[in-house]
Amino acid sequence: MAANKGDIGYFVQSAAAIDRLTLTSRVLIAEACTHAPLPEDIGREKIPRLLRKRVGEGLQVQVVAGSDFPDDVTPWDLVIHCGGCMFNRRLMLSRVEQCRVQGVPMTNYGIAIAHMAGILPHVALPSLY
Repeated sequence: MAANKGDIGYFVQSAAAIDRLTLTSRVLIAEACTHAPLPEDIGREKIPRLLRKRVGEGLQVQVVAGSDFPDDVTPWDLVIHCGGCMFNRRLMLSRVEQCRVQGVPMTNYGIAIAHMAGILPHVALPSLY
């Protein structure tokens, strides 16, 4: 999904921002759809738990869904977006460009999890060219 819907090169590059997060950092988790969250939801529970385990319990994580994506993403140090299966490529790329223009790194769920697990360098990625 990262390569099909978004900018996988930017997602991989932005995943490095996870290593720079501190207790005063803010992370925005964005979901494309507005589904009812289930127990152990990846965006609302698993990723925040992984981030807090890595950075500390004080890390601020905010979740938005559907069209609630903010126009101004500069209050956040990192945006982690879902795979965007409910969005078309154009909409996902517009969010990527919004983050890029505003200087905020953006990655997606899968790339972020692979980075935190230490396996991103070993994942077979489509060509970044």
